[in-house]
This record gives sequence, C-alpha cells and structure tokens, in this order.
Amino acid sequence: MNNEAHAMIEAIQKNDLDAAVQLFKQSVEQSVLENNSADLAELAETMHALGFLSEAKEAYGALNYLAPQIQEWNIALAEIAIDEDDYDQALDILLTIDKESDVYPQALLTMADAYQVQGLYEVSEKKIFEAMALLPDEPILDYALAQLYHSIGEYKKAIPIYEELSYGNGEIASETQLNFFLGDCHNAIGEFEKALEYLEKIPADEHFPDSYFQLGFTYFQLKEYARAITIFNKLLEADNAYLSAYLYLANALEAELELEEALAVMEQAILRNPYQHEFYTTAARLQLKLNREQDAERNLREAAALEPDLSSIHLALGNLLLKQGRFEELVAYVADRAEQEDNDPQYNWLLAASHNALEEYDSANKEYMAAYPHFADNESFLLEYAAFLREEGNWEKLSEVIHQGLALYPANIELLQLHDDLHDSDQ
Repeated sequence: MNNEAHAMIEAIQKNDLDAAVQLFKQSVEQSVLENNSADLAELAETMHALGFLSEAKEAYGALNYLAPQIQEWNIALAEIAIDEDDYDQALDILLTIDKESDVYPQALLTMADAYQVQGLYEVSEKKIFEAMALLPDEPILDYALAQLYHSIGEYKKAIPIYEELSYGNGEIASETQLNFFLGDCHNAIGEFEKALEYLEKIPADEHFPDSYFQLGFTYFQLKEYARAITIFNKLLEADNAYLSAYLYLANALEAELELEEALAVMEQAILRNPYQHEFYTTAARLQLKLNREQDAERNLREAAALEPDLSSIHLALGNLLLKQGRFEELVAYVADRAEQEDNDPQYNWLLAASHNALEEYDSANKEYMAAYPHFADNESFLLEYAAFLREEGNWEKLSEVIHQGLALYPANIELLQLHDDLHDSDQ
C-alpha cells in the first residue's frame, strides 16, 4: 500500500476517523494516478476486513476502472452487498460474471452464501454442487457444503464430509476446528460417546469457549458430572459471559448434590444477566431443595415478571403455594391465570387439591374430573384422586380410577390397598 494508506491505518488506530477518510481518498487517487491496481486491491481488502464497507466499495469500483477485465473485484463487491444484507444487489453483480471465467466457481460459492443467509438452503446447495461439477477436487467446496449442512441441522450429511476433510493437510480448516465440528454434529444427534472421541482430541491449549462448552455438555450428557464441572469452570474462567455454561454447571453441581455451590453459580449468572428467566427458575428449584421457600418464591415471581406467559413458571409458583398451605391465595392466583387464557390442565389439579383442603368438595370434584383425562397415567394424581373419591364415597368412579392405576402400576402398594378396601366394602 502507498504512504497515504499506511497513514490512514494509523489514523484509524487513533480513532481519528475524519483524517482516515481523507487519507483513504488520497490513497485511492494516488493509486489510480499511478495505475497501481496492486496497492488499490490491498487497500480495498483492508477496508473490507476493517468493516469500512462504503470505502471498500469505492476502492473496488476504482479497481474496476483500472482493470475491468479482472472479475474478482465483482465477487468482492457481491460479498460486501451480502454484508450489507443487499442480497438482490449481490446476485445481480454475480450474474454478470462470465460462466467461462476462472472465478465462476467462486462466484457460485458466493451465490450459495447469499441464498443460505436468506434461508434458501436448497438453492444454496444446488450452487455448491454446480461449483463442484466445475472443480470436483476442490476441498474448499466440500467444506462449504459441510458448513451448509451443519448450519441447517443436516448433521448426518455434514459428518462424513468433515471426516473426509480431516484426512487432509489442514489447508481448509485446522484439525482442532474439524474435531470441534464433528463433536458438535455428533452431540446434536445424541451420539455422545462419538462426540467425546473428537472433542477429547483437541489439545488443552487449543480449546476455545465453544469447544469447552461442547466438551462440558458431552460429559454432562454422559453423566460424568465431575468432569463436566471442571470443564464448565474452565470455560467461565476464559469467558464469564458465556451464559449457557452457568446453567449446565449448576445442573452438574446439583447432580453431585453440591446444592450450595450450584446456587452460588446461579446467583453469579443472575448478576451477569438479570433478564434470563431460566436463571431465576433454576435458582428457585435449588432454594426449594435447600428449604429456602421465601427466596424461591421471590425468584419465581421475578421469572414470572420476565416471562408472564410461560405456564411452567406459574405452575411452579402454584405448587409452592400449595405446599405452604396457602390455598385461598392459590385459588385466586389460578383464577388470574385463567383470565390470561392460561388453561394448562395442571391448574385443574392444583385447584382440586386446594378446594379439597378448603373443604369445598363440589368444586374439588369438578376440578379433579377436569384434570383426570390429562393425568390418567400419572401415578401421583391417580393416588390423590382415588383418596378423594374414597372420602366422598364415590365407589363407582373410585373403582374406575383404581383399575386404571393398577393397569399401569400393578405393584403400587397404596393402590393395591385401596383395591382391597373397595373389594371388602362390596362384601
């Protein structure tokens, strides 16, 4: 690059953008006057890499003036258009490239990128195949195809291509990258043992946050919680803003019965991002296990404020109110959820238990009947409903519920005892 371009870079480093723009224009003018396309091409690439897209376009435009026969400049202009989300402009530029040109396969690959980011995956795949027909032994095209399949969840298609690339010399992607991609793909289809084979090949000093996460996730899925804890801790030491790691670390600690440590992790997570409802619900679950019901309720209400339409949060809060014997409050709470058109059948079960405790038996019976079709295979519900029916003396319905329960849980002692009691009452 010429002196003006070097001065421009220094100005950018000093954040003197006005001066940088002036020096850029001087550099372009100087290169055009000198007919120096090499300097101008380096300047255009530099501006593109630094994210100065308007200036990069101007430099490539000047290159088209100096050397219109070189079609690589149009590919670069198309890539800039893609960066600016102007996909129609990108495709219009690429379609001007001669199919007989040496760079036409590259143009097809850039078209594939444009179609991929628009969600037109089949068209993207077709363009890569067209490029492969022209350059059948070009590994960068194999890599592009694998990346396409990987990005759209076609993991079983991506895996053999990555494996084939892993036998190469690392020109397209490093061994670490390919092992990461293969581990990620195998994890995505539940092949955790296979994923571990690849992820454990990554040298310790070459791990990066995403590879640490995949390794920790794999250990977690394989129930190797101590190893998962070690890896997630390393990840958070490297990048404490990697939010999903907090949840998995807390869950791994919980599995190891290290509840206080797990709760401390979630408290750190909430400090990092107080707007993620899963952090509050996970903290609440841990607090309930630690018998800190007041803290758990506070966190559930925080979560509900963040995600007011998420039934699971309100149901967790409802179960806490039921456990604490706050039956009238629970009935009012569920009534409010009904007004919000939140009609999860678990609310019927909560209401049934609350009305029963409040000795409002007709209301309890109504709610149990509404819940029954949804929980006819739930052992706890069947036991609770059967006990209610026995107290009510509803022997016909009790017989139905007991037989339903024993068909599913023939060894349940309580159901067997209820069956014997019912049989004795018939004698």
